[in-house]
Amino acid sequence: MARTIRLAFALTVLLALTVGTVAQTVAGGRKVLDSTMTGLPTGSLVLNGLTGGGVPWSIEDGHVQLFADGRLHVDVEGLVITATGVNPVTTGRAVLTCNNAPVAETAIVPFSGTGDATIDTVIDLPSQCLAPAVFFTNATDRWFAVTGF
Repeated sequence: MARTIRLAFALTVLLALTVGTVAQTVAGGRKVLDSTMTGLPTGSLVLNGLTGGGVPWSIEDGHVQLFADGRLHVDVEGLVITATGVNPVTTGRAVLTCNNAPVAETAIVPFSGTGDATIDTVIDLPSQCLAPAVFFTNATDRWFAVTGF
């Protein structure tokens, strides 16, 4: 009896995991990037064709997910100027780079004084994207955080 219950439980868990994986794949395609973010370590650092802000920035928590169908989720928390602990910028956006060059950007979103912003959108992806990176930038594409650690 106990063996039958354990088998039924194991099959139920397996079914739930399978359905969850299939639902995620159907909803957004395969995940092509799932990364934490790091702040700008040195002012005006140029990376993948984008120039960093003029001073170092630090981030409490940042996360990016990009799916093959172009769905992009970016969440930054506590992204502030390292020296002051403040964010003086009121808006931001995400920029995707592939092959060391910018290829897509999102619309502008609000960026709080405490350094919080969320982006949920769909972007057009190129047919091939080597070494993808997502940057969080201001409206003129000066970056403050990038995927990585």
